[in-house]
Amino acid sequence: MPEILEKLRPDRDLQCYFERPSAVAALSESGPSGFTISGTWRQQFDWAVLEWHRDNVFEHPAFRYLPDGDLSGLVLTYEESRENCIPLDSTLYPTVDWPFLRVWMETGGAERFYQVPLKPHATPVEGVYRPAGATFTLRLTGQPGSDNYAELAWTGEHHTYKLAPGDSEETAAQALASIITANSRTMMASSEGNRITLTYLGVDQTPETSREGLNGNRVGVYGNVKGPGHWEPWWQQLSGGESPAKWRVELNFSNLIVDENGSPVPMTRVRKMRWTYAADLQPGEFRRSEFRVRVSNWTVAGANRRYRVAGPGSRRVEDDSPELFFSGSGWSSPLSGNFSGGSLRHTRTPQDGVSLSYTHPVSHTLYMGTRKASSGSLVSICVDGVALRTEDLHLAGEDILVRVPVAELAGGVPHSVTVSHAGPADQDFYFDFFEMAVPAGELPVFPRDARTTLATDWDTDHSIVLAPERTAWFLDSLGFTGRANHYAGALWFYELMRAGHRYAAGTVEFTGSPAFGMGEVTELSIQILGRNDPPTVIQHLHLIGDTADSIAKAFELEINSGYTAIWAAASENRLTIQARAMGSEGNTIRISARVTSPSNSGFQAIASQDALTGGVDGEWRTDLDATPRLNRAVRDWSSSYFRALKAHGIEAAAAFSMELQHGDPSPEAGIAQRFADGTPCLLNTPALQTNFSPASRDYWKQVHAEMAAIMSGAGQVPYLQFGEVQWWYFPWRWDAGLPSPAWVDAASMPYYDAYTQTAFQQRYGRTMHVFLSNQEAPASYPEECEFLSSLIGQFTTDVMDFVRQSHPHARFEVLYPTDVNEPPLNQAVNLPAAWSGATLDCLKTENFSFTGARDLDKARRSMTMPVELGFPPGKHSHLVGIGDYTTPWEKESRIAAGEGVESIVLFAIDQFCLIGYRLPLKPGARRSWRKA
Repeated sequence: MPEILEKLRPDRDLQCYFERPSAVAALSESGPSGFTISGTWRQQFDWAVLEWHRDNVFEHPAFRYLPDGDLSGLVLTYEESRENCIPLDSTLYPTVDWPFLRVWMETGGAERFYQVPLKPHATPVEGVYRPAGATFTLRLTGQPGSDNYAELAWTGEHHTYKLAPGDSEETAAQALASIITANSRTMMASSEGNRITLTYLGVDQTPETSREGLNGNRVGVYGNVKGPGHWEPWWQQLSGGESPAKWRVELNFSNLIVDENGSPVPMTRVRKMRWTYAADLQPGEFRRSEFRVRVSNWTVAGANRRYRVAGPGSRRVEDDSPELFFSGSGWSSPLSGNFSGGSLRHTRTPQDGVSLSYTHPVSHTLYMGTRKASSGSLVSICVDGVALRTEDLHLAGEDILVRVPVAELAGGVPHSVTVSHAGPADQDFYFDFFEMAVPAGELPVFPRDARTTLATDWDTDHSIVLAPERTAWFLDSLGFTGRANHYAGALWFYELMRAGHRYAAGTVEFTGSPAFGMGEVTELSIQILGRNDPPTVIQHLHLIGDTADSIAKAFELEINSGYTAIWAAASENRLTIQARAMGSEGNTIRISARVTSPSNSGFQAIASQDALTGGVDGEWRTDLDATPRLNRAVRDWSSSYFRALKAHGIEAAAAFSMELQHGDPSPEAGIAQRFADGTPCLLNTPALQTNFSPASRDYWKQVHAEMAAIMSGAGQVPYLQFGEVQWWYFPWRWDAGLPSPAWVDAASMPYYDAYTQTAFQQRYGRTMHVFLSNQEAPASYPEECEFLSSLIGQFTTDVMDFVRQSHPHARFEVLYPTDVNEPPLNQAVNLPAAWSGATLDCLKTENFSFTGARDLDKARRSMTMPVELGFPPGKHSHLVGIGDYTTPWEKESRIAAGEGVESIVLFAIDQFCLIGYRLPLKPGARRSWRKA
């Protein structure tokens, strides 16, 4: 049956984004009633968000729902549990907006923002509150004197008992416990013998009403004894606090939502909503940690849930259509890219306009396709000679393609529409299309093509931000059921470490003997430079048993009770304060210390400097030794994706290239392809091109083995692709340090990493020839060409052998780009003898530049290359670049079918959907999607 799209369905209508590059997160295990968000935190302020967005940009236009921000008739209920995230009931200051559902609303042409606290809408469904506590043992080493005391102190409170002559440890402990229970607003105490057990309840709470739970575990307590004795231990962090592990949240979008100021939130014109999850506060330097949020029993009730799409009878008029009239002098020619139909137009000139006169046979909603961004202008809209309104295309901090509803119009009569730039000359008006949308509830059904597929890429939002089940549904629903080709990417699949990083820190030293009873106070002042916020002042009143050491500890415990900018550690009389923010950002934290002493006791608190210092950013680098090599997000997403493909009856292959966005280019790491001058081979991906040394090989072996295990666990026979696993093809490198990053001449080919040069020297007893160009004659340097080629062959053989140790049925293919290997030297070094029909299950060819040059003869020769190398028809495949709508890529795919290839891969799903190529694929390449 045709499918119907519904608002807020997890596996069709939600996205996940994360703080980049320090975090990584992805949706997985999604269905109509739940999902998981999981990944890795790598610094204290990392976050991931779950997003609903009115302006969906992901599906193919045939499935892309019409923008509908009316959620007022819906009630959303779900249950969630979190691991290694700030808990829903945390009392921490929200440096990241984890306590809120954030809502962006468009009202009257302006946008309003609301923060809706989630805790008031949540009730626990699993687990209980258990207060945190700690036990202290009082030790007296002699008879109490006339001026002896025992005390315990925490977070601004202190409770003291004056020891009486003849007091024992037991009587003193009992007396102090009674004092605490009678006078503390936060703590309950009990005694047994000489031990006092503290139980943290929170301000004015009872054991029955306390809801502090996990929050109490951040409270620290220290004890003093003035006289002959001490506490064991003399300080400790409370522990054992528990909070509910699962919560049920109910959000009634009609009338129960109120923001943090108590104002109703009108949910009729919602543009975007975000739920935020954040890294839990760690007690010291942040340690990389995996996290998971599991959401279940997700239900959406109420009216107005169904989406509509542009159904049969709809039509788009693209920006290059002769039906359009562009007035004014500032319009650009069509700008190619991932826009509807493959292009859009742009102007910054006030009064420039675009007009269309048309007659549509049926009633319809007229939309304009445009782009909202920080530089977006106002536009004026006129329909049938009537000025309707102005539309604001400015969207601070965002850049998104949208459909702006223009008017509801009757069919069968002439209409005219004009949209004009109505802002200043430094603002942008992008025009993509006009669409006459005839709303429909059911989605179309397309015929299945068992040989063709759309490649997916975890570097792009069409994979990484979506539920994997949604991406698999794309493929199946569009009819592309050939063997799926999933590129695991070059940007996000690995674990990261921050090489050379240091946290900013400073010290405060306490000296002398603090005075008690005179109102003497030590205070620390913390302020972040460059902000208007007043300083945070932390005060400690000197207690009767205090020493310089105990005051240092008191500040440590107070700071670590929940201060989000800093943490502290005391060592005797020295307090070290360290930034939680990584690197140089911590250097902006100003610290000062002083003692106010009416008695002039001479006690001092001296800060080492005016601000924390020593923070160094370092650089994010691929962690070559991480276990596992694949991060939590890609593991979980990939597992779900391959399971979803299996459920649709689609076989899959997972691909890796030699590229790593955060690969370490240093000679010490030893993984970079290098030019003869020693510079690393950097690409505009952006990425480092890795080499074929043992260091690189060992890393990639483990990566491939882990992906094979994921595929096997998902029910797929592992199929792994060596995607462009070759020497870089040109004597060029990407220089991102230029004012305008560009390719620069590297003066040689990139064959000169230390391992390759040394191995060649050892084999042949001489240095390797320096190839200045890929046009040099291979016949003049047979030893170099054979050696360089053999390194690739040994690399792939070793990877295959390693994977088959645990997955003996694993299959492998090579992606071979015939266009960039057209130069003779590239052919000689990038096609090892080890690649044959006997060792590989498939050879996949690609030739994007041949496609771009409209050279179908060369494309055909590319397809026949595997047969010439001895690969039978069932063992060769072809990948077609579809990013340029003006190329004959459809003809190329039909030629590939005629050549009998095992599968035809269109690269990639994001371009197919964003450009909106027509379906089903038919002879004759038309440049945009149309519905008849």
